[in-house]
Amino acid sequence: MLFNRNLSEVYSGLIVIYGLYKIFASKNRDGSAHIFAAYSMGIEVLFRMNSGGLGYEWGKYAAVLLLMAGFLVEKMKKETPVIYLMFLALLIPSIFVIDYPTFDRSRQMVSFNLSGPITLAVSTIYFYRRKMTPPQLRKLLLSMLYPIAAMSVFIYFRAGDLETVEFTTESNFQASGGFGPNQVSTIFGLGILIIAIAHFQSIRLFKLKFVNIILLFAFLIRGLATFSRGGMLAPLLAIFLCIIIMTFLDANFKTKLNKVVFAFMFVFIIGILGFNYVNDVSEGLLEMRFKGESMYNKEKSNIFSGRDEIFAEDIEIFENNVLVGVGPGMSMEKRAEISGVETAAHIEYSRLLAEHGVFGIIAILIIVIFPVKYFIKTKSVDNRIMLILCITFVFFTMGHAAMRTAAPGFIYGMAFINIIRRRE
Repeated sequence: MLFNRNLSEVYSGLIVIYGLYKIFASKNRDGSAHIFAAYSMGIEVLFRMNSGGLGYEWGKYAAVLLLMAGFLVEKMKKETPVIYLMFLALLIPSIFVIDYPTFDRSRQMVSFNLSGPITLAVSTIYFYRRKMTPPQLRKLLLSMLYPIAAMSVFIYFRAGDLETVEFTTESNFQASGGFGPNQVSTIFGLGILIIAIAHFQSIRLFKLKFVNIILLFAFLIRGLATFSRGGMLAPLLAIFLCIIIMTFLDANFKTKLNKVVFAFMFVFIIGILGFNYVNDVSEGLLEMRFKGESMYNKEKSNIFSGRDEIFAEDIEIFENNVLVGVGPGMSMEKRAEISGVETAAHIEYSRLLAEHGVFGIIAILIIVIFPVKYFIKTKSVDNRIMLILCITFVFFTMGHAAMRTAAPGFIYGMAFINIIRRRE
């Protein structure tokens, strides 16, 4: 099924159909909506790799549909963050200024560029203050982790052993199974984040502890081999910031500190071993990649992989279209007019500015300020940990991979889960 496009298309349809059946049959009392949505998000890039799934944006559509169905049919009453409906409304005006040659092209570009923010809003509305016990959270985490593990197996069989890969100082399509290294690295980074969340929340994912270590090492090795740095840096930054912020701001965190610091040191050691292994296999090119050096031009810095130029071009587009921007996806064509090169969006923040103008500024403020207010408001150590880990990962990912996958939007919503311990 992993390698067969037709079978994966059928499988993607069955995921949604069976998910909807479970949601309506149980009235979402068992959390079927977020379980199937999480699985859809986790398997999205794997489907893209073999051109399977019901369309390129299937992962986002499936997650949104399943979460909306669960939210609408369940009888549980909880607070709804209405401001995220406003967030969605802010993205509508720019649709009316798009200028594509055909309706089909317009539909595709609007869908591709708005499906990510829609996933974020729907996920937040669904997960906000949703009560979950550690066993329920474990089930959610595993629903994402299993397809990521399957993706690592798929890449191993498609790309082969790393010794057979031809490395340069650029992102490596061969090592990522012939698909976009940026997306593959991001999903492997998500796998590392999931394992970190489980450890911070004292959740045992597997009966055998070494399974965590094997998966962690596999995600790290294959993620580093893509030479796409952002996906690997995002979870490490999230772990580091969580320890620092919680240590200084929350006295109750000290009860977990020794265990967490030990885990961080363990991950750090695994990271060093993994980095050295891939660096040796690539004959030192991985180190050059992380330093921003090029094997072709040692005088030229490649630390941002051209994202600084994309950011500058987006700002120029924004300055010329301040009110409503140029419309979803139109920034790519405008960048081509400026630089002569048609490049896709990599930075969600500057994309929102270029394509949505002033409304984009307000949208950015919403997704940044709301989590800060939530952090201040909540006093739960578990909830604060969840927020920092998820939001840091999302904000960093949106800075290097925009919202090409469903992962940033879905994980953003997960940040607001209300974790309930039985003793409470």
